[in-house]
Amino acid sequence: MERWSTRLWQRASAAAGSTGLSASVAVRRYARYPTIDDIPAEDVEAVRRFQAKFSRTTIPYKQFTVTFQRSSGAGGQNVNKVNTKVHMRFKLDDQAWIPRYVRQRMRKLESARINSNGEYLLTSEKTRSQRHNVDDCLDKLWQHIERASALPKAPSAEMKQRVQKLQQAEKARMAESKKRRSQRKAGRRKGFGDD
Repeated sequence: MERWSTRLWQRASAAAGSTGLSASVAVRRYARYPTIDDIPAEDVEAVRRFQAKFSRTTIPYKQFTVTFQRSSGAGGQNVNKVNTKVHMRFKLDDQAWIPRYVRQRMRKLESARINSNGEYLLTSEKTRSQRHNVDDCLDKLWQHIERASALPKAPSAEMKQRVQKLQQAEKARMAESKKRRSQRKAGRRKGFGDD
């Protein structure tokens, strides 16, 4: 995963170039991305311990509710007789084996997969085999958990200085703009109609 500071600068530069914003405005806009310092230390440690032991085979899928339905698509007459489409669901909040930070990130990143009951839903009809479709659902879940468990990197000292300088320059520019606007409006008030 890319460093947050690098991504911040890349996004800021891209926004500045494409929207006509100054780089400092873009940095201010994108400076709200979290860093490792924004996450509580106990959550960081829990995620690191989880990452060290987590693998595709450690997912306790026997706790999940798995249902099968008829698949759509090609497959001849067999597709109308065999239930191969897999629906896998589980309550995300009840999964104590997933650290709290990872569950929160999954809720944020994969919000479309969570229904009104708080169940995380996965489906697969990739193959015409129940076993392969269950494996495909588990692979998807493993990828989602891997993505959600990625911790943001701390920004480098150089990046912090760069962002700080840009923010100071933007603040000075805004103050100067406000001063000019104030003088212009004050000039309109003075002497208008005093001939």
